[in-house]
Amino acid sequence: MTHISGRGRETFHYINGIGVRRKLQLGDGVELWPARCQPEPDDVIKVSKNEVDIGIAAIFLRQVKSQLRVTASDPKALAVAAWNSLWDCVLLSALHDCESVCNFQCNKPAEGFNAKCKLEVTNYYLRGFGRSVHMINKEESIWIEKHFQAARNLLEEPEFQNAVHCMATFRWHAHPRPRLALIWSGIEGLFNIESEVVFRLSLYISRFLSLDNRDEMRTIFSQVKRLYKQRSVAVHGSKKDKGLDEAVIESAQLLKTLIKRCVEAEALPKVEELAP
Repeated sequence: MTHISGRGRETFHYINGIGVRRKLQLGDGVELWPARCQPEPDDVIKVSKNEVDIGIAAIFLRQVKSQLRVTASDPKALAVAAWNSLWDCVLLSALHDCESVCNFQCNKPAEGFNAKCKLEVTNYYLRGFGRSVHMINKEESIWIEKHFQAARNLLEEPEFQNAVHCMATFRWHAHPRPRLALIWSGIEGLFNIESEVVFRLSLYISRFLSLDNRDEMRTIFSQVKRLYKQRSVAVHGSKKDKGLDEAVIESAQLLKTLIKRCVEAEALPKVEELAP
């Protein structure tokens, strides 16, 4: 359940799971700000609609480390912009291999939270709890400022949107088997291969990531082939779980690398150009 409202011309999404040290422009009317929220218990009670909201606020508000500031010309446009900006949070998760979640929407920045604020719980699934916070470093900040708009533009492509969603949500599954299945769904969807999947996927990925370095190409080819076999073993029900956690980590890193390569190229892989 996600409820987004539009009031005035400015709103804030409080984010758990990712932090930033300075303001970053993500797009027109959307900025990523640092955040720190230290609410008084009485304030939390006063702004909450029910006991569930009180519980969520008590768990998550003090863990907020960043916030999206969304601005628009009027309340209706603000509601649309605020809803669309939730995908910016998903993109941040996918690009940084972390779980960043918008748990709250508020009419005031996190530092100004008090009993007079209009606070809405936007996530009732209790995601983004108990994990370490990914702090965006200087190099990552520069990359975001250079490429984030291209990432937003690529979300118009269903294959890229699927890859980003798979990368951002695979942690929601507790077992490594569904995690691997979801990650590889994102990887395979970028290349749309219908036959000789292992060979073609290994070849296309290695050429897409390192066309100009044949030694690196061979290394990537072997890695993808090995990981895909582990994915197949996991998905098709082998009783052996050995090595699956490591395969999840490597596969997630591969998908993140593919997503970032797409963003930097401002295009999806062109399979017709990758085939020998």
